[in-house]
Amino acid sequence: MSFSSIGIIAAWAREVRHDLQSGCESQALDRKRGRVSLVAIAAFGFASLFIFYAKETFAVTPIEITPHRAAYLFEMVLSEPGGGVSGVTGGMTFEWADACDGWALDQHYLLQISNTDGSRTEIRTSSVTWEAKDGLRYRFNVKRGRDGKLTEDLRGDARLESVGGGGVAEFSKPKSAKIELPTGTKFPTDFMLGQMQAASEGLRMDQTLVFEGGVMGGPQSVTTMFLPRRAPREKGVLEAPLGPDDVWPMYVAYFPLYQPDGNAETELSLNVQPNGIVPSFVLDYGAFKLRGVLARVAALPDPGC
Repeated sequence: MSFSSIGIIAAWAREVRHDLQSGCESQALDRKRGRVSLVAIAAFGFASLFIFYAKETFAVTPIEITPHRAAYLFEMVLSEPGGGVSGVTGGMTFEWADACDGWALDQHYLLQISNTDGSRTEIRTSSVTWEAKDGLRYRFNVKRGRDGKLTEDLRGDARLESVGGGGVAEFSKPKSAKIELPTGTKFPTDFMLGQMQAASEGLRMDQTLVFEGGVMGGPQSVTTMFLPRRAPREKGVLEAPLGPDDVWPMYVAYFPLYQPDGNAETELSLNVQPNGIVPSFVLDYGAFKLRGVLARVAALPDPGC
């Protein structure tokens, strides 16, 4: 698929894990069992990369976002013993449009989860957002459903005083609420573009505060680790001029705001092209891991800004 916003993907993961936990408590889903935080991985598995990066001279790759519409199919790649999940199917549609004064994202996904007790759970999520290109304003509407019933509807508007400054998020649904955003907070698309820029410059690790609006709360602390840009391993459905192109592998972990060194709430890995298209990604839900594979992609018309 093509992903402009890491944060929204991670929000899906947290929402699904929340639904799985609340709906399958009798199966004892443990989001932390047998998992290692990315901070620990950085201290161990990525230690050897320091020498590699220190010796390598990087040519900064230009980032030229291609607005596009994409669809992904989901496949389960790992299920934890005792996790209560026997199979997962589903898919996602994603649109990243240039709205001239901002970026408009429209994404919908469906998960159908087969549980080991013979029951099935269907989870639907939709997210429609708009974000100013200067990264200072963000509007969001996120809806979640479970087994055909709407379970959550969040809507609001967030503003930052300046680049790198603090701000405020105001929710209008499910209730009116005002949340202060600390200095350094970023919104999802600005965050994604910043991660791509960091990867192009050869940065090894980055930590940022990101506000998504996917839950009634403030931003999270997000740690990203980058691997060197590499050739795509699978061409899939990508054709010129959309790809296939070299990708930046990224490993992303979302932590509670004031616990950046504890266990990650959400972990994901993804491969990102310089045009913003993501050929594949893997989400860790705790009870299982899910891979999203690009099924189709098309560029959106030039808005004529």
